[in-house]
Amino acid sequence: MCTLPAGITPLDSNIEFFGNPQSFGKVYWISEGKTRFFKELPLNIFDDLRDELASDTKALKGLRLMGITSEDDQLEQYNYCNRGRLSATPDITITGKMSKEYIECGKRGQCPGENKVCSPLCINESRITFREFECLKLIGHGLSYKKIMAEMGFRRETAVNSLVARLRDKLQCTTLVEIALKVRELELV
Repeated sequence: MCTLPAGITPLDSNIEFFGNPQSFGKVYWISEGKTRFFKELPLNIFDDLRDELASDTKALKGLRLMGITSEDDQLEQYNYCNRGRLSATPDITITGKMSKEYIECGKRGQCPGENKVCSPLCINESRITFREFECLKLIGHGLSYKKIMAEMGFRRETAVNSLVARLRDKLQCTTLVEIALKVRELELV
């Protein structure tokens, strides 16, 4: 079943943010079937987003570590890192409820703002590490234990077995197929 992104139809007044990975940090939004630049948000929503960022001292510190000092640029980057994935779940509902989501920006494992600015991936209230996420993507693409081992540079089967066992526990799955289905359900691949 194909699910449309929030805000994509003319009758959907929810707001869905999305970012362009080629222009890291640039954010657009969709509502009522129209795509707009981040800076074109209604003032009341801008104020709510500014208040949210102002209360997140850890994120502000992370943004400075990333070299982002302008308040407007910080706000846009913060929303890219927390709401930049196009999905069916609205980032801001018509009632004003704001939610964050995990996004795979391509800079995980090397970004100075990681887990300070962005939302870490949590599944079933368990935090997923960068290495575990790499493994999840490989499982989601249908790779076998041996291929996962080769792709991730493991020399022993026990290492990949241990990693997959942790993922089975965190995802509450018993097989690679169940993990792959969960990865696809969560839109991680």
